[in-house]
Amino acid sequence: MVTAEQQTMLELLAGGLSKPPRLPILRTPDEVGLEFEDVSFKTADGLDVSAWFMPGASGHVILSNHFSPGNKYGFAGHMEGLDFAGGFEVNFLPRYKALVEAGYSVLAYDLRGHGTSSDGEEGISGVGYHEWQEVLAALEYARSLPDTKDISLYSMCMGANATFNAMDKHPEAFEGVKSMIAIAPLKGRTTIERQAEQMGIDPEEAVTAFEPIYNSIAHLTVDDHNIIPKAAAISVPTFFVQVRDDMNSRWQDVQEMFERCPVDDKKIHFIEGTPWRFQGYQHFSDTPAEMVQWYNAHQ
Repeated sequence: MVTAEQQTMLELLAGGLSKPPRLPILRTPDEVGLEFEDVSFKTADGLDVSAWFMPGASGHVILSNHFSPGNKYGFAGHMEGLDFAGGFEVNFLPRYKALVEAGYSVLAYDLRGHGTSSDGEEGISGVGYHEWQEVLAALEYARSLPDTKDISLYSMCMGANATFNAMDKHPEAFEGVKSMIAIAPLKGRTTIERQAEQMGIDPEEAVTAFEPIYNSIAHLTVDDHNIIPKAAAISVPTFFVQVRDDMNSRWQDVQEMFERCPVDDKKIHFIEGTPWRFQGYQHFSDTPAEMVQWYNAHQ
């Protein structure tokens, strides 16, 4: 049985997933010498999406989204009160700089309820379930730019789930997209089970107790976030990246997504030696060479 204290912990978890706090955008691209423009565009359900456009020389645009509760800057995990994921900052700016220096433009956008984008209905974050609309809106915006010649994707966690959902719902929107890097796509049930283990709750009992709490807030079920079957909708060359010992996921889930991905041109990389999921988000900011090589190979 789940105790009253454990029930409270599950309620906090459900609230944090459904209505994550808006966290500060501590840095902007000019800090690393990048020219950028604040831009915005609308989703099909009428939300305003806030983005940075950083022009590169080639006309090849990388569409970059983010995890929750981060934003287009990253995550201020080095600040007091935000040190729950390893105590380090996730800073996307070095990654953007590496891409622009390699000739790519970057369109980095905030998903609903994050950064400076609009809230979703009732202020709910769908952890990828609703955010497929931002992915399609970013594609449409990038294609509307006069200098765009090619498009690739950089999607992570919630943003990767959103991208897989978009591919499943609207495969035609991805025609001509050159490639994708998918960082730590996430199966929702696994996350609840892994969190339960850390809380000292039986995982099966935790999911049973969590489900009605989550549904009452987000009007979604745990298995609405089973993204593994959606990997079969991927239609572009894809590079999967996952922290192997991630405390909030299981590497086997991402391995299964990789295996279900039907394209021949795909690869997978496991980050070793850390339990912190957020190291995956920081990975290509620290070591961008393999990222640039991937995009260069898919021009």
